Amino acid sequence: MTYSTIIGVLLIAISATIYYFTSLDVSRLFSNKEFLVGITGGAGIGFILGGFLGWLYKYKAENKANAKIAEEEKRKIAEQRAQELAAKEQAKLDAEQFKRDSGL
Repeated sequence: MTYSTIIGVLLIAISATIYYFTSLDVSRLFSNKEFLVGITGGAGIGFILGGFLGWLYKYKAENKANAKIAEEEKRKIAEQRAQELAAKEQAKLDAEQFKRDSGL
């Protein structure tokens, strides 16, 4: 999103520079074929860049979110395995304690 803002500001600066430093006949602009082609071409390029940058920003955000979710799942699985291992060890200790107490 910040990239599209920067590109937009640059395009506005370029257009303002062209407007103030060239001699334009405003009455003929809209009837001039090259002007209309330039306007539509510039808008098309702007939409293409905006769409691509929007997709890129969304793609990066989704990857970060997916990475966080995957890391959280890995952490939960590791905790679950540690709890299962602790439960098995406790069961072994309880079985040994029962054998000692029963005299077997």
